Amino acid sequence: MIKRQTKSEIRESLSSQVDEFIKQGGQIKEFDQGDSSLIDGRYDRNQFVYGFPKQSRTPVPETMQQIDQRKTKTPKSSTPIKTRRVKKIIYDDFGDPLREIWVEE
Repeated sequence: MIKRQTKSEIRESLSSQVDEFIKQGGQIKEFDQGDSSLIDGRYDRNQFVYGFPKQSRTPVPETMQQIDQRKTKTPKSSTPIKTRRVKKIIYDDFGDPLREIWVEE
């Protein structure tokens, strides 16, 4: 069975790595509370699409018209909705059932 590291062992490992980094001449940048990577309060949208600028789209109304014409529209059926009979229980003032009647819904 593989033994996992405890939190204290992980903390010690991280602190030793940071100390080693600083000894080799590395510097740690400090940021003020509330600083973020947002640009003007917004996410950089281009970073999500590998840095490419946003492309404009070309309208194609003829193609859209052809697609709409190919769609088959099914006419609504003129058959009436069938009602069904449901048993309804009539209760008295105290909540006890009195009788059952059939009602169409």
